[in-house]
Amino acid sequence: MDNDTKTHCTNCGKEIPSKVDFCPFCGAKQASSASSDQAKDVENAEDKIEGSPKKPKKKWYKRWWVWIVIVILAIGVIGALGSSDDSDSSSSSDESYATSTAKKNSSSSSSSSTSTSVRKSVQVLDSNSEDQLAEKGETNANQIRYGELIKSNDYYGKPYSISKGEVLQASESKGVTTLLVYIDDDTDQLFEVAVRGKTKAIEDDYVSINGVLDKMTDYDTQSGGSNTVPVIFAKKATVVGHDDN
Repeated sequence: MDNDTKTHCTNCGKEIPSKVDFCPFCGAKQASSASSDQAKDVENAEDKIEGSPKKPKKKWYKRWWVWIVIVILAIGVIGALGSSDDSDSSSSSDESYATSTAKKNSSSSSSSSTSTSVRKSVQVLDSNSEDQLAEKGETNANQIRYGELIKSNDYYGKPYSISKGEVLQASESKGVTTLLVYIDDDTDQLFEVAVRGKTKAIEDDYVSINGVLDKMTDYDTQSGGSNTVPVIFAKKATVVGHDDN
């Protein structure tokens, strides 16, 4: 028994089996066959596409733009590191420079202070004549009490005069004559006078002194004690008499 389904020829209209490609009466190609051929053509085309070799992808390191990005990033990193090193170096240099300058200033200040503490009275002494020292020194001697002189060095570098004082002790060393002089017959009001070079003044002589106050000093007494006394730097000591008693 023929189980094939029937259809009609697309050209002559006669009944023909549905599975035939061509009409047995007129020989026309049937639509089902054309569709089948088209399907086969599509399948063949797809097979060709799938079977054709695919274009290989370039590896990442072979792409030119990748290297441009890498170079830009490298330049940026190197620049940042260089800037940091320069900043650290500059900061270190500045700190070093600041520390060195501070030490020099400190040393200079200390040296200047020491120099000034030693030489101020000498500078004032050299910058004034004997007459100027006498005039200024007499004024200060009338205004400044002895008690104020032994309290502090506030009067350091000021001219000061002794119109008449008695030499209690005299000694010479290294081109300087040192006199211990008291005034007004009061041995409690002692001055140490440093006179340049030699002087004719000896113990028990009365002397006149025109000089400049220096910083106070201590001297050892004959009884074994110690006293703080004002110091005067002077160019000379003028002998004005002698105590014969």
